[in-house]
Amino acid sequence: MNRFLDLANHPGRAYAVAALLPLLPVLLLAVAATVRNLARCRRHTDGSANRIYWLLGGDQPLKVGGYLAIAAMLGSVALSAWGLMHLSGEPAGKLDPDRWAERGEWIRIGATKAEASAVSLQLGYRIDHLTALMFTMVSVVGTLIFVFAMGYMNAEAKEHLEDHAIHLERRGRFGRFYLYLSLFAASMLNLLIADNLFQVFACWELVGVCSFFLIGFYYERPTASTAANKAFIVNRIGDAGFLIAIAIAFTHFGTLNIEDLIGAFSGGRPASISQEMWIVMGLGLFLGCAGKSAQIPLQTWLPDAMEGPTPVSALIHAATMVAAGVYLVGRCYPLFSPEVLLVIAYVGMLTAFVSATIALVMTDIKRVLAYSTCSQLGFMMLALGVGGWVAGLLHLLTHAFFKALLFLCAGSVNHGCHHEQDLRKMGGLRRSMPITAFTMLVGVLAIAGTPFFSGWYSKDRILSAALGFSLDHHEHALLFFVPLIVAGMTAFYMFRLWFLAFTGSPRDPQLQPHESPAVMTVPLIVLALLSLGVAWGWPLWNAEASALGHVLEKAEPILRTHHLAEEYHWLAGGLALAAAGAGAGLAWAKYGRRAPTPAHLAEPRGFLAEKWYFDTVYDAVFRRGTVKAAYASAKFDKAEHAKSLDGTMNSIATAAARVGANARKVQTGLIRQYVFALALTVLGLLGMLTWLTK
Repeated sequence: MNRFLDLANHPGRAYAVAALLPLLPVLLLAVAATVRNLARCRRHTDGSANRIYWLLGGDQPLKVGGYLAIAAMLGSVALSAWGLMHLSGEPAGKLDPDRWAERGEWIRIGATKAEASAVSLQLGYRIDHLTALMFTMVSVVGTLIFVFAMGYMNAEAKEHLEDHAIHLERRGRFGRFYLYLSLFAASMLNLLIADNLFQVFACWELVGVCSFFLIGFYYERPTASTAANKAFIVNRIGDAGFLIAIAIAFTHFGTLNIEDLIGAFSGGRPASISQEMWIVMGLGLFLGCAGKSAQIPLQTWLPDAMEGPTPVSALIHAATMVAAGVYLVGRCYPLFSPEVLLVIAYVGMLTAFVSATIALVMTDIKRVLAYSTCSQLGFMMLALGVGGWVAGLLHLLTHAFFKALLFLCAGSVNHGCHHEQDLRKMGGLRRSMPITAFTMLVGVLAIAGTPFFSGWYSKDRILSAALGFSLDHHEHALLFFVPLIVAGMTAFYMFRLWFLAFTGSPRDPQLQPHESPAVMTVPLIVLALLSLGVAWGWPLWNAEASALGHVLEKAEPILRTHHLAEEYHWLAGGLALAAAGAGAGLAWAKYGRRAPTPAHLAEPRGFLAEKWYFDTVYDAVFRRGTVKAAYASAKFDKAEHAKSLDGTMNSIATAAARVGANARKVQTGLIRQYVFALALTVLGLLGMLTWLTK
């Protein structure tokens, strides 16, 4: 153990330990829950209860699991910060693999003979500047969400509580919530440090399973269970593409180690793989990333994921699940052909635009933020597609802080307004919820791209990269103009949300809002500070001077950003600022300057309110067709005629039953009959032998 924890000579191991720490509360909570349930069953059976049962709280859910989970996350934060401090002193592109990477064989398949070659599946970790920054971000944001959830999920610590949505009384599930949350964080942290696609895929699936558990946490609600199923199924479509990419990579290169694969492409496309197969591998890998990061056409699951508790929404949208797809594209960047990168750019552009248009009309405070997440993820994919590697991943990092802030502020509003999420019923909340109002305004300013806020540094780089690419490839001018329009729409719908919720006068006197407790507001204040200054550099007014961006530049695999992006950076930044200002000004004129009219707050209808009919089309083409085909197959399968499967199997079973029934008739149980039958058999055999020997 001491040898393994030799962090001075192997600082990369700090990340391995930090990634495993959140599993400790998972194991402890699982064991405690098992012992407690066994004791409860014994108590209900014979009325007795042992000392362990009462020590574990009896039937009262305990909050100790939450404290254990937070302590584990704090340990991960400390170790990741220590590792990042040591990594910052390492030269760019020259990390010592003995200090920052290790791998070992997990299982060997084959090699039953000496001359046979075996297939070795390995486990390992590799730390670079991108991994270290992402790891620190996930652990810090995750810890703040864990703390916030202690207040938000406080009702789950009750022995009996009423679900406000369906008016159902049930037992609290506080420990189960933190068990799922800790497993979610551990899965994401291990995904970040994994050094091979096999290990990434295993953690990838764990992230998906945890999202299923957490989105469907209120599984008594039909909407929650449906949303959990939808997220799980849609992501399996993307995972099919990921598996195809893994199979192609292993077939052509004999390894799944990411660095080995990148090395094979260091001089361009290697001879061992054709151009067509390279494109298929890249598209398969991107399909998996598109599923996790909710890109068109697999974006429909993310808004429905709002059915889970708000801390879950914050964790999914900011630090874990949706971040995994963008991170993997950045991590495997040299594996994508130029054709696939162009596909990534256009998919990102379409996702950003479509999601932003839907967010314009949403009235549910969490769904506005959900579509905002889809749109911002589109920005990240667009940046990666046009060669803005640093820009896309910098936006992934800054977005995590202000999106976590926005979602937790929405959770604070939900908590203070007694589970109300409809913006049309709010108004004037800044008087009764000043901390929530101010911190959410910081998040709105950051996502809108306001100068000196973190989002400005990353968005400015994205639009600069898009402009440089468009100037060099005039046929792809939409890759700049569409994101520019989306930047204006982002400012509009986010300020619309803030004005509707916090300005004016209360529109529903029954809400009776109140500020959230300190356990919820302190994380908001910390996230607001991070949303403001996490990307700062010197000079502050230069977006290219971001210290966070400079750290990412040390990990950049291939410098693909066009020189025109730097040359016309001032133009892209000025146009982006003008678009954001126009969007914010329009929102103020329509919702902030005067109280909104009933027409402004009417139930949205039409194309945008129906979310571009994606769900309607999918329902008609895939769900209904699949269900009808399943019923038709079941009807044929269960039909009682000879040509059906059930008919054939039933005929065989019926024949066997008849043979058995007839055979039973000779089994009378009378010894005389058995002796007589045996004598006849012996005589028959003797007769046959006599005849055969003649």
